[in-house]
Amino acid sequence: MTRGLLGAAVCLTMTCQAVAWPVPFGAVTGNRTARGAGTFPRWQALALMTDSPITWLVALPGRRLAAVDREGALLVFELTPSGLRTAVRYGGVASPAGPPAAVQLDQDQSGVALVAPDGRLLVWSDGTLRGYDVGGPLSTLTCPTPVSFEGRAAQDLLAVTQDGAVVLISGLAAGGPRAVARLEVGALRDARIAVADLDGDGAIEAVVLSGAVEGLPGSPSGAGPEAGTVTVVRLRPYGLEQRARFALPPPGAFEDSVPVLAPIPGSARPMVVLARSTAGKGVVPVVLALRNGGLTLLAEGVTAGQGRPQAARSETLQRRLEVVGTADLSGDGVPEVVAVAAAERDGVLMAYRRAAGALIPRASAAGYAGPAAGSRTPAQIVIADLDGDGRPEVVLARHSTEVLSALELRHDRFVERWAVDFKASLTSNLVAADLDGDGLLDLAAATRRGLHVFLSVR
Repeated sequence: MTRGLLGAAVCLTMTCQAVAWPVPFGAVTGNRTARGAGTFPRWQALALMTDSPITWLVALPGRRLAAVDREGALLVFELTPSGLRTAVRYGGVASPAGPPAAVQLDQDQSGVALVAPDGRLLVWSDGTLRGYDVGGPLSTLTCPTPVSFEGRAAQDLLAVTQDGAVVLISGLAAGGPRAVARLEVGALRDARIAVADLDGDGAIEAVVLSGAVEGLPGSPSGAGPEAGTVTVVRLRPYGLEQRARFALPPPGAFEDSVPVLAPIPGSARPMVVLARSTAGKGVVPVVLALRNGGLTLLAEGVTAGQGRPQAARSETLQRRLEVVGTADLSGDGVPEVVAVAAAERDGVLMAYRRAAGALIPRASAAGYAGPAAGSRTPAQIVIADLDGDGRPEVVLARHSTEVLSALELRHDRFVERWAVDFKASLTSNLVAADLDGDGLLDLAAATRRGLHVFLSVR
């Protein structure tokens, strides 16, 4: 256990762009619900062909996007008055499976952090790419998570190492980043680290999936180990301290790679929302709360035979489930838990509402792309009010992955608000952010043909 200074506050948002996510899987809380509003389907469409399909996208300040393609190239794109252009390309420098993160290097300078194939930390800023040995190889599947300590202009990074430890990396502003704290937690190599104040004491906790479990019945072939444990770590400047662990009794596993830390009905503080699979019982969402120094089960999804609505009976066929986030989809001030499931033939979008200790399916829509078979990569889905009507849409690909649809919850059913037919398969995550600085939400995504950006217009 590594200890550090006491009583420090941590900021969770990027200081440079209020609505931009610093990581491809959403906010640092893991919740893929974007703030702001757009004007869709009234938009300006921009496109740029790329040499190789893009896998990861993240928004940068200054009308820019950073990307990693299937060949491990790092690219930076700029939005110009005449369209999109490639500003920077470094071929083969990055791990194709490791997402990039937008990071604040000082008060006026931002950059991109990601991992090289040999486990070194890569930092790009001001047209220069540098590699650093931070004290041991990082996992080539990890995504650095930026965190900000009070009184510091530069952010630090949390990352998973090749051997499953969590490290806190400091010194980005000085140009010599290194791991200043290390905690052995047995994290999955592809686990994403989410951060939030889970108990309201002003100190920030990091949550990571750990305790690899192999070969559960019904697990997707080729997906690798799943997590049997979720670990909560308290962050301090120069220190990490294990706060709590929650282990599932065998046979059971958490299917996500990204824990979602978000409030649910009945609690103003963030909860830990995950998908739990149990042999012979299927997969359901669960909610864990940090209370009295430990994680406790607060609510769980219903299973077959518990009086679920007809619209949700496709849940009995689920093979995988991925929690996307929480959002007030219905406009009544009560957030739903949003998840996407892989069923027998296609994916099913699910919205759950908490009722005491149960998460009850409220609405579902089949025919969409669910979690990919044989992969724990987060699904291509975001929650955002891109049409500007005051209610967020769930934006995800149809089963073919060539059409992007926006669904809004109306009277306990999902209704399509708008759609985009790319006529080519989506290959990247979705980015919902103010990309051009006009205060409106925009959308970026990549297909096998290139990068696509849709700008809201006034």
